[in-house]
Amino acid sequence: MSMSGFEIEDDNIGLIRDDYPEGLHFVVGDVHGEAKTLQNLMKKIAFDPEKDHVFFVGDYNAGGSPRALLDYISLYYQADFEKPGFHLIRGNHEWELNPFYPLANLPDILVFRGEWLNYYIVHAGMVDPAFRLINEDMGKNPGKQIYAYRLDPRCAKPDALLRQIIWSRRGLYSQKSKWHNWPDTNELFKARACIIHGHTPYCFFMNSFFGYGDYNLFWKKQRIWFSEELCSFDIDSNIKGRMENGETYRGLSCLCLEGLEEISAANNGYLTISGIRNAQNFVFSVPLEPHWYYEDIGDIQKVLDAAPEMKTIALDDAGLPVLL
Repeated sequence: MSMSGFEIEDDNIGLIRDDYPEGLHFVVGDVHGEAKTLQNLMKKIAFDPEKDHVFFVGDYNAGGSPRALLDYISLYYQADFEKPGFHLIRGNHEWELNPFYPLANLPDILVFRGEWLNYYIVHAGMVDPAFRLINEDMGKNPGKQIYAYRLDPRCAKPDALLRQIIWSRRGLYSQKSKWHNWPDTNELFKARACIIHGHTPYCFFMNSFFGYGDYNLFWKKQRIWFSEELCSFDIDSNIKGRMENGETYRGLSCLCLEGLEEISAANNGYLTISGIRNAQNFVFSVPLEPHWYYEDIGDIQKVLDAAPEMKTIALDDAGLPVLL
């Protein structure tokens, strides 16, 4: 596995907004209750709730002040994925902490269809059976831009067929691992797929045998990973503080999908390391600013009562995934 660090300035949001006055699409990593850090990140990208779509990869609990975070999120939450605002999926901590903040009505997978790539937004990873099922469904319903899917609990428990979507750590992502269950690289290219997830802090992969593929790129400043072969980004910037390999950084990062679209357009529909190095920055990050107190600034019930339109992935009698 080859790794190379990459450091670029990330003060170019104004230039991107000049090119896309109609609004932008972002994907934000694991927040873990850190409302103040999320607010800082939204300031950095000049978030416009009237124009921008911001997708979260889950894990709102387990750190900081989850209630304050969800209160802030509620200010901009949208159950209608076509409308601008914050759009949520569940992470493993939402599955674990349901008695405290029962976000059971959120999807586990979102797919945003761009002009050049399809972006599969999940918490921990993707597995081939779900990938194929979702692609078949999108093929039957080609008129939509955003697709939402929830997992039946039997699919996602720690020993279930689709557990990797919610729970898996580094080794299960790797093509070197005997447990590898990602979609085949050729299938990813065929589907024009880009998988964006969190769950595993980026520092888990530093100096590690386990990697996504043979070509990885590490952002030194923003602390995320890109794997060229598996067309995937890990945007967990370790805000929770899972220290590995001597790393001490804690922060929150996001990707701008318009930046990825531009790179794909310039490289025959693919994301490449050379294409990324030659493009303007599309990764934005802020360091942790701890938030332990509650602020009454929104309506948390708006998020707890969320009922977005989504399909359920369940298992049939043969144990294979089906859509309900």
